[in-house]
Formats: sequence, structure tokens, C-alpha cells
Amino acid sequence: MSVVVAYPVEVKSYQVTVRRNVAEIALEGVEVPEEGAGASEGKLRRVGRMTFGNPNPVGDDDFISRGGFLQMDRPLEMFSGVLDILRNERPLFLRQDGTLSTSKEPVGEGEPA
Repeated sequence: MSVVVAYPVEVKSYQVTVRRNVAEIALEGVEVPEEGAGASEGKLRRVGRMTFGNPNPVGDDDFISRGGFLQMDRPLEMFSGVLDILRNERPLFLRQDGTLSTSKEPVGEGEPA
């Protein structure tokens, strides 16, 4: 029996799989309170899977899979942008509506050295 993830979650790690014309990113993270930002000490678990370029998506909307995590189908053109965000932004949050977002950052902050 699967346990449904309580969103939002802080994304902690990801795994990329690339096949002919299709890419997939599996996301792992921890549940955080809506007001929370930054480090969380919850249990690390699968929280989402993003499929890019799937010629036969299950539907037009994101949905909770049988595994209890969010399944998201996106156009292949979004793959490099999403991968860039995963590589360069921290903390990063996934919401139940499929939104992947950073916390608030000051304009012109730049990345730490």
C-alpha cells in the first residue's frame, strides 16, 4: 500500500533518464510545512516524476500516481530548463499542482561562490 505525499515538498535529489525522444526526471524530497523554507528533517522519499516528450501522456493534468507521488508530463522543450533549475537552485520546492519553485531571493543576489 502506498502513502500519498503531503505537498509541498523540498526537493533534495533527482535522477535523470534519457531514452530516444523521451526524458524522465525522478524527484526525491521531504515534506515541509507550507510556510517552511530551507532545511527539513523529514524522511527522504520519491515525491515526483517528470516525463518530457511522452507521445502518449496519461492525461492533460498532473496526477498522483499509484505510488503516491506526483506524475507530471511536460513538453520535451522544457527538459533543459528544468534540469538547469534542479542543478542550480536551492532550496527548491514541488507543490501538488506541479509547480517547481525556488524560495524568495533578492534581485541580483547571484549564486554563492
